[in-house]
Amino acid sequence: MKKLLLVAFGALFCLLLRAQTVADEIRQNVLCTASNYMAYPGPTQLMLTPSPDGMEPFYISHYGRHGSRYHSKPSMYNQPYQTLAKADSLGKLTPLGREVMLRLDRIRHDADGRWGELTPLGAMQHRDIARRMIERFPEVFVGPADIDARSTTVGRCILSMEYALMEMLTLNPLLNIHHNATHRDAEAFNYQDKDMMALRFNKPAKKWYKDYEHQCANFDHLMQTLFTDTAYVNRHVDVIELGRELFLLAAIIQNTELRDQVTLYDIFTFDEAYNTWKMGNAYWYIGWGAADVNGAVQPYSQRKLLRRLIDDADKIVGQPKRRVQLRFGHESVLLPLLCLIDVNGLGLTTQDLNQLEPNGWVNYRIVPMASNLQFIFYRHSEQDSADDVLFKVLLNENEATLPLPTDQAPYYKWSDFRSYCLKKLEAYEEK
Repeated sequence: MKKLLLVAFGALFCLLLRAQTVADEIRQNVLCTASNYMAYPGPTQLMLTPSPDGMEPFYISHYGRHGSRYHSKPSMYNQPYQTLAKADSLGKLTPLGREVMLRLDRIRHDADGRWGELTPLGAMQHRDIARRMIERFPEVFVGPADIDARSTTVGRCILSMEYALMEMLTLNPLLNIHHNATHRDAEAFNYQDKDMMALRFNKPAKKWYKDYEHQCANFDHLMQTLFTDTAYVNRHVDVIELGRELFLLAAIIQNTELRDQVTLYDIFTFDEAYNTWKMGNAYWYIGWGAADVNGAVQPYSQRKLLRRLIDDADKIVGQPKRRVQLRFGHESVLLPLLCLIDVNGLGLTTQDLNQLEPNGWVNYRIVPMASNLQFIFYRHSEQDSADDVLFKVLLNENEATLPLPTDQAPYYKWSDFRSYCLKKLEAYEEK
């Protein structure tokens, strides 16, 4: 009875969460508009569905994005500051405009020399994720369990891996840990398909996005509050570009130690914040989702990673040892992988960008900082065959769905998922 109540509670929670609109969430927490720059919120599902009867976890396969970071380019900090500083030198800023300029100066000095680096908050996010992984699935981490951790060669990813391993070793000093960051692994963990990248924003895709941007972008109110001279703005300021630059800085602050000291969100109206988020969400969908306008093939950019996940699991499923495989990379890899697998319906193909929100294609729920995908594998005993193994998917530590039949949701047969993925990959490669 208790188990049924837990399952029912989880299902009700998911329904309530999906019933809340993006606009509702943004009104409650404007930080959501940061899109992929949103600081990792932690799992919203605090109570997971109990293990299938008589089964326990024995293997975890993971791909995670690095934790919170600074913006990767100094220009992202300097350009909006320089735009306001030039206007200030000509007496064209309002008192609020000058105050915002001073805030920007503080923000850019905090980031100086740290571009793209992991922040202390990013380190804590990965320690917390690792701790919860052990707390939720202690059976996998008993004694000298094998932990194989690999990262791309990017510093913030390596550090994210090391902080996660540090937490695991603190909780269990007996763990047998192997960790590495090589260019060979990066071929799978951060694969960039040049042909697909060229197709990503082809001429029709660019037009589709620009048309949508034209519908959404309106920073007239923002410009009026920052500048005293409309004619100056019309002649010398790229309004959409400046609005976007300021918004990206507003977004990144939550990931730094300035998050409780400085804000820029107060200079935007709700409509400005919401519509700017919509533009970012559409941009990520067109570039990395299954958008029809560029062939709906961008998710297949991560076909090598999906094959790697399957191959790694094949080597472990059916073996007596318990094992954890951790992989650390980037959201530009994780997002198309999720779309390729069609986790939570993210494989959505649509010709209407206004259909993204009602279908749950919402970037801050999918790839915030430290976002992660976890496959949790279950068996009755070490003698179980691959056909007996069940697994479930966690997206950002919340139970997720797959486009597969099951009578034990959120659990699926590994063999069904394996067959589904391989057929999908083979069909694509035959084309």
